[in-house]
Amino acid sequence: MPPVASPDAPSCEAVMRRALEPRRQPVILYSVDLPATSPNCPFGRETFIRREDAERFIEELRRLEPELANSLRIEEHEIRRAAGM
Repeated sequence: MPPVASPDAPSCEAVMRRALEPRRQPVILYSVDLPATSPNCPFGRETFIRREDAERFIEELRRLEPELANSLRIEEHEIRRAAGM
């Protein structure tokens, strides 16, 4: 005799879909905000996936514009998946 599921139990398809769904971990982005007066970086914000890349960007900028680079800092942004997506 096959097992009987309660009426409130999720369907087999729903359980499998949830099991195969990618984990909902937040994505971390790193940005460096720049003043609009910088001729080497006209966009105002540089965004990176890895912190190391943001640090390297500041080091490279330090060679071109040392005064500007000394005032820069790296900001961390956490991006979460919206509900229902």
